[in-house]
Amino acid sequence: MNYQKNFKKQVLPALISLSMLPLYANVAVGETMLEEVVVTARKRQESIQDVPVAVTAITPGQLERGSIKSVVDVAKLVPNVELHQTSQGSHSLSPSIRGLSYDDIEKSIESTIGVAIDGVFMASNSGAIFDFFDVESVEVLRGPQGTLFGRNTIGGVINVQRTEPTGEWGGKIETTFGDESLIDLKAIINMPLGDKGGVKIAVKDVESKSFLYNVTNNTRPDNRDSQTASISVKYNFTDNTSAVLTYDDYDHNTTAVDIINTSPATHALCVAAPTQNCAAVSSDISKASGYTTSVQKNPLLATLEGENTTLKLTHQGDGFELKYIYGGMEYDELAQLGSWGTNGVMFPVMREQTFEQESHELQYISDLEGPMNFVVGAYSMTADSYITSGPIQNFTANHSLEASAFFGEMTYDLSDTWSITAGARYTEEDKQLYSRGWALLDSANRVADNLDAATIVGKPKFSDDNTSYRVVLQREFEKGMMYASIATGFRSGGFFNRGSTASELLPYQSEEVESFEIGMRSNPTDNSQLNITYFNTDYTDKQVQVIVPGDDPVCGKGTAENGVTCSFTRNAGQVSMDGVEIEAALMPTDSLTLRAAIGTFDGGYDKYDYNGVDIADKAFLMYAPELTASLVAEHTSEVAGGSLTVTGSFSYKDEVYTQAAWATYDPATGPEVVIDSYETFDLSATYLKDMGNGTLKVMVYGTDIFEEDGRINRLYDAGSFSWAELQPGRQFGVTLGYEF
Repeated sequence: MNYQKNFKKQVLPALISLSMLPLYANVAVGETMLEEVVVTARKRQESIQDVPVAVTAITPGQLERGSIKSVVDVAKLVPNVELHQTSQGSHSLSPSIRGLSYDDIEKSIESTIGVAIDGVFMASNSGAIFDFFDVESVEVLRGPQGTLFGRNTIGGVINVQRTEPTGEWGGKIETTFGDESLIDLKAIINMPLGDKGGVKIAVKDVESKSFLYNVTNNTRPDNRDSQTASISVKYNFTDNTSAVLTYDDYDHNTTAVDIINTSPATHALCVAAPTQNCAAVSSDISKASGYTTSVQKNPLLATLEGENTTLKLTHQGDGFELKYIYGGMEYDELAQLGSWGTNGVMFPVMREQTFEQESHELQYISDLEGPMNFVVGAYSMTADSYITSGPIQNFTANHSLEASAFFGEMTYDLSDTWSITAGARYTEEDKQLYSRGWALLDSANRVADNLDAATIVGKPKFSDDNTSYRVVLQREFEKGMMYASIATGFRSGGFFNRGSTASELLPYQSEEVESFEIGMRSNPTDNSQLNITYFNTDYTDKQVQVIVPGDDPVCGKGTAENGVTCSFTRNAGQVSMDGVEIEAALMPTDSLTLRAAIGTFDGGYDKYDYNGVDIADKAFLMYAPELTASLVAEHTSEVAGGSLTVTGSFSYKDEVYTQAAWATYDPATGPEVVIDSYETFDLSATYLKDMGNGTLKVMVYGTDIFEEDGRINRLYDAGSFSWAELQPGRQFGVTLGYEF
């Protein structure tokens, strides 16, 4: 499209102009005022304009009226954020914030981005993609959050809070019908528990077909088949002390959307079977159809079944709040892959996993009248996982983690205009891995009860401690505030549990990030907002992948009999990056709200030690677009005795590099590792009408409405073969609901 080609010349200046509108907004625009947004980015409730952290909040109203249906949709609105779903893991999140990315599914490998639900940090990215229903707030914190949120938050945190029981009779029921035979049923019921509390029950059932037509099997495969249910009980022991206990049960029987094979002619499996395992018989065919068809013979199954328990105790004292948060999670996960986008059977994989997590957090949050306030706390977590994989790469692995931390952050008002914040977090952790392997292709001996045929590959251990800190200097002015901060964080080391030799399982160390940030939060007028942030980040001891031939001496096996390559994770990278983020809002009238966001990013490897050779000039950061931008317009009017809100949302993402073995990668022969820039335009119309005993809701929506074809959403180069995952083009649907 022409406007895509000319984006930087036409659309970008328009967005910049819009972001500057608040500076010139007319103060005398009646009583029009922007809604105040409250966040918990510093473990206490504060106006988003008072928080010296780069945070974007998406309100329940935006979720109700727009096209932000799940976690991955958040990236449409937040600058310098990329969020993807991985097909090989059930509801698994591949996140990137400010160029700090994570794109794997192993429980032994830590993410760069933290996800917290109801105050509970998720130790695994499986299950981290969920639909937004029964949600009170969504916050995206950018930059290292190691002081208050802890390990593995060097890129940022996605913080989601669900609603608590109201203690009154009420409920909400919604049904969504959409393209690809989508049927999405959801309901919430609130009821009192005497005069001391309440009970909330929430259920959700969603089913849909794939947007791709499978030309090999002449069918449109199933896609989603998910059921979730939760019950939450709130009890007020006194006026100042309460408890909320929540139990969640979920069963995601997902048939992932077919992937397409992108292997070039030089890839090993394509050489072995060129009429079956190459791009020419898979991705080229799909591309010719506008990415609306696939040839994959066998479906890719990724199921997740489990339960979570959360307990939050809160006590309001004289000048303080005391919180205890418990989180428990356990689930079974199955991934079955057999065709990898091809029209035959190639490198079949059957992986079964179990995962358990338990965490405890204690927080003391002051609310003092004087110049000083603070947060202090303690945290502990254990996580255990088991995986068995075959029938070609055969191994089982038990992984265990214990982590504990003490943290605190204090803010002191130096004067009416100046304040300083200082905080630190000390973390200790221990990990163990017990791996057993079978010979290559020895599928008969893969079963867990035939351990006599297994070889103990390794029993490595890992221990580490780290102190992260944040220091902020903040100055208030008439229309807002400015701040400068230095913050650090660390991503835990560990093991690469897919290794087939003892040398591949050797632990790698933690990596660290130090980020300098300058920000301004302002409300030039009551009806406008302008927030600007500059960041500069140094990324040291970065964990990078090194792949060498199977007969290389560093493999420790002398020959390639157990595989053609050895894969290592090593602390061999150093990265520097910086960027600017602009977020603006303007409410010209009571009925019209405009929001804009722009993010720029510049970053790359300063060092990438690949087995003694620096390949920094060849390597690229994953999922780090140089430019992201969004523009949202929302207009509300009175229609037929109710209110009609029309929301239009434009989003732009610059091109990104994905994963590749950069030391040997040849751009002339492929595979393709660049996802082209793209833009989306979503449109929705939401009608609400008071029916006396409740509110009727009718919403019609369309996502990416100007694009009929699908597009590539994620690319992955596995060395001997490669594949791509796809995103649909325009999708339409209607939601009918009633709230009482």
